[in-house]
Amino acid sequence: MQQPETQYDPDLPDAKAVMASLCCVASQYASNPSRELAQLAASLAHKLSAPQYAESRLVEEVAKRLVRQWQQVLADQADTMRDLMPESPYLQ
Repeated sequence: MQQPETQYDPDLPDAKAVMASLCCVASQYASNPSRELAQLAASLAHKLSAPQYAESRLVEEVAKRLVRQWQQVLADQADTMRDLMPESPYLQ
């Protein structure tokens, strides 16, 4: 079974629509980085991986790379948050 975020989205009818949305989110992220925008970009990258968007081998390869890149952005953000907020025995 596919992950929910890799499923086809009828509001984004083709790979071009997904890429356009992802470009908008990425440009917003570049000017004002946030976890929410990174999560949205990662979700769109996962959507681009859905079989319905596999219009060519190039789209498939780009989708894989985008998924890896946005996952790394999210991981880097998580690392930064851990560094900024060290664990405390008093916090749960």
